[in-house]
Amino acid sequence: MDWKESCRSRLGEHLDAHGDLAPPWERFPDYERHTIGWRMGAGEDWLGLWSVFLEQLPPDPEARIAYLRRHPPAPISWADAVHDVLCPTGRGEDDDDGGDEDDPAAAARRRSALLEQGLIASDVSYSIWLGQQNDLRSPWEGGETPESAARYNTRAFWFWSRRVAELRRGGEWTPPAVPETWRACAHALASGDAGPVDPREGLLSLARMFCAGQVKAPWQLGLKLADFADSFDDGMGYVDAFRLWGMSAFDDAHHLRRYLEATRAPPGWEAWVAEQLPFD
Repeated sequence: MDWKESCRSRLGEHLDAHGDLAPPWERFPDYERHTIGWRMGAGEDWLGLWSVFLEQLPPDPEARIAYLRRHPPAPISWADAVHDVLCPTGRGEDDDDGGDEDDPAAAARRRSALLEQGLIASDVSYSIWLGQQNDLRSPWEGGETPESAARYNTRAFWFWSRRVAELRRGGEWTPPAVPETWRACAHALASGDAGPVDPREGLLSLARMFCAGQVKAPWQLGLKLADFADSFDDGMGYVDAFRLWGMSAFDDAHHLRRYLEATRAPPGWEAWVAEQLPFD
C-alpha cells in the first residue's frame, strides 16, 4: 500500500461530525506555515490526509466555501492554500485577466479577496490554539530546559506566554512552581519581569521573556545590528533568538507591523526585520 492509499484508508478515522477533515492550520495551530513539521511526522501525515480529503470534496465553489466556513479562518500565510481549496482547477475568477498565479500583484488581489470573505485573518492561530486548551500545559512538562523549549517549541511556548500574560492581567492567577531545571525562569514567571538580559545567552533570555509574558526587541535593549550573528546554533545570542521568535510568532505583515509600531523600531532595525522576516 503506497502512502496515498494509506491516507485514503485512514481518512475516515479523522473526520468530524460534518464529515470534514480539519484544515492543517486548525489541526496544528502551533505549526507556522513553513515549519519542517509539515515535511515530517504528524504534520506531513495530516497534509497527506488533507490532500486526499480535498480530492473527494465536490469541486463547486459553494461546497468548498461552506467547508472553509465550518472551520476557523486561516492565517494570512496560508492564503495560497485557501485559494487552492477554492480553485482546485488552478484558476479562479480573479485570474480572468490572465495574471500569473505566481505574480505578486495577483497574489495580493487574492489575499485581499480572501480577507473580505473572512476566510483568512491576521493573528488567528493563537485563538485557535487557545480554544484547544482544556488545561494550560506548562512548557516544562515535557522535561525540557528553558533553552530547548525556546529553541525547538518556540511557537507553542510563545502561545503559552501570551496566555500567561492574559491570566496575569486578570489578577487571579497563581504562578505554578517550576522544576529545578527551570529555576532561572522562576522570577520572571512569578513577577512578570524578565530581569536583565545577557545578549550572549539568547535562548535563555528569550525563555525568561516568555515566562514574563513579553518579548522585548533588541532595539529596546540597546543592542546593535552588529550583534546579529546570523546563527541558529544553540549558543545563539539574543538578536538571533529574537529572529527565531519572529519567524514563529508572526503569520502576516499586519501583525508584525503592529509589533514594530508598539516597540518604536528605528529605521535600521525595520530594514533588518524586513530582510529577516519577509512577508509578501
